[in-house]
Amino acid sequence: PHRVLIYTTCYNVIDGVTLTVRKVEAEILAGGGHVCILTTRSGSDCNTNLDGTHPNRTVIFLDNAVLIPFLKDENNPDCSYYLGFSLSSHDREKIDYFKPTICHITVPDSVGLDVIQYARQNSLPLMGTYHSNIVDYMDHYGLFWLKPALSAFFMHAYNFLQALYVPTPYIKTKLIQCDKIDRITNVQIWGRGIDLERFSPANRSKEFRKKLGILPDEVVILFVGRLVVEKRPDIFANVIRRLHQEGHLFKAIVVGAGPYEREMKDLPNTLYMGWQSGESLSITYASSDIFLFPSALETFGNVTLEAAASGLPLVVEECCSGHLVLDGVNGFACDKDDESSFYESTLDLLMNNRRRKLFAIESRRHSLKYEMQTIMRQMIDNYTAITDQFYDTYQGDHSIRDMDYKNPNSFRAGTTARPLLLRLVEILIVWLVPVTWFLYISYANFQNKCSSLRQLIANVPGLLCCFRRKLHPVHTCPQKEEMFLCKVDHFPPDMTATRNLSAAPKEEIIFVSKFSGMIVNILLFVIRIQSMFMVKIVDCFECTRLHKDSRYIK
Repeated sequence: PHRVLIYTTCYNVIDGVTLTVRKVEAEILAGGGHVCILTTRSGSDCNTNLDGTHPNRTVIFLDNAVLIPFLKDENNPDCSYYLGFSLSSHDREKIDYFKPTICHITVPDSVGLDVIQYARQNSLPLMGTYHSNIVDYMDHYGLFWLKPALSAFFMHAYNFLQALYVPTPYIKTKLIQCDKIDRITNVQIWGRGIDLERFSPANRSKEFRKKLGILPDEVVILFVGRLVVEKRPDIFANVIRRLHQEGHLFKAIVVGAGPYEREMKDLPNTLYMGWQSGESLSITYASSDIFLFPSALETFGNVTLEAAASGLPLVVEECCSGHLVLDGVNGFACDKDDESSFYESTLDLLMNNRRRKLFAIESRRHSLKYEMQTIMRQMIDNYTAITDQFYDTYQGDHSIRDMDYKNPNSFRAGTTARPLLLRLVEILIVWLVPVTWFLYISYANFQNKCSSLRQLIANVPGLLCCFRRKLHPVHTCPQKEEMFLCKVDHFPPDMTATRNLSAAPKEEIIFVSKFSGMIVNILLFVIRIQSMFMVKIVDCFECTRLHKDSRYIK
């Protein structure tokens, strides 16, 4: 059995990534193996042993980690995210005590590089799984200038892996065509699995609906996920508001936690359930009627699969969750950021009972091929394949594997996982990101205050007019009175502000992007030179030591 070291940043924040890691962990333990989770203090400590304890399971919390400022939730500290910054000597001692036989990276951050270096120094097999499209997240937080640096950083980390397992053919194609990642590592597909008994239409509950005050003929529209900007809660909210304004009979249920809780609680006809898990989550899924999930940054879409297995028609974004939707068969795959498409698709299912029921049957049928145990067992087979390849093909030496991937796209920052100059760049970025985020938030708040001031000024004529009419009443016919009031009270939205606040920028500042890319290329060149120089020095010391040893033996 394997002894697997798994590095994941936010083990105690329950999201799609950590749920997948926990399923892999359970499969390792079920097969008699040992697992060590290396993670930060993100989330609640109560979640560490959420699935119980096991003698073959170890959890190591990093001594050095940094808070991600734009994922900080003031209302719920347990949902704050940290990134690992470095492995301390204490962390290394704990890993040594565990004695891993293979290392599994889920996040290519600074600690990911330290784990890579640890695996190379100790001649351990090394692989990774792809869970989050972190580079594209930057568009949603005003940090697009970081994209070239992050992309180069991640490519540097992936370059050392024997294989990178991605969740869907779409992600694989995107990484190969856009990033040429197949030039630096072996890209394979490993899907995600689900417990088809836990998530099933059989869990539908009339008592649950009655308890929440849902009428028998009301259609329930469900959202499940973290309430953060990249999940596009704004699109969900606007669809719900529009359906309410048009007088349709429905109820919306929101399950999740995050910075946008207040906005979701204020939606009309909406029940906010907070974060759910276990049986209550299964019942909520099965007792709903439509799953509306506009997120455009899903690598696989665990919640979409859970909804499909529970027998819900799906209304999702076409690229990221599109592999789980047969458009027009078990749901609708909408264009990215196309709010009208999400609205029309939801309305179609809301009004057409027969189609909704047919889609529900097909959703369940389509989910059957994602049976969890089969998928998780495949990861155990992946561990075996990577281990066999490392010792049989590469003779237990990562440098031999490096030779297979020598090309113009590979090792652009050298063959040292975390050289000194790269560490300095990381420190600079760790300092810059909070500063940039503070300036971005300050600017956004200033814009909001200016907008409120403009609206207040625009209301002054109407208020004066109403005051004048109270002093000097004028008798008009009811029809004219109604038209007049509409004109006074209704102000059309500013067309410059119609784009959703959480939408990715349509046009980046070209100069800033090009300048950032140029700086990254220069840094890569300098880091590579420094890395090569350090490798030569180490080789010289090694040769000198071997020479002295041979003289001593003689």
